[in-house]
Amino acid sequence: MSYLILLGLAVGLPVLVLVALADRRKRSFNDSYAGEVIDRWASTGIGTHGPITSHRMRIRTDDGCELTVHVDGVTYGRLSIGDRVMRTPATRRPVRLKRAP
Repeated sequence: MSYLILLGLAVGLPVLVLVALADRRKRSFNDSYAGEVIDRWASTGIGTHGPITSHRMRIRTDDGCELTVHVDGVTYGRLSIGDRVMRTPATRRPVRLKRAP
């Protein structure tokens, strides 16, 4: 009987963790927002194949929330503090809003 409980825990917990991670990833792909970049930074770490740089931006949305988003190096280079950005479910990364003339 105790072996069945141990087997259930050994199989059930990893399955629950994988389902939770997949749900979180799916929800993050469906997020949309518009706001302003208020901070940005890059950090470097060591991976199995050498140094790895990760880029993050802090965005204050139009409804007052603050988000920290992970972006690639190209997006990080294109956007600076003070830029108006938006992200829709159709786009993968935040893009700069064009200013009205």
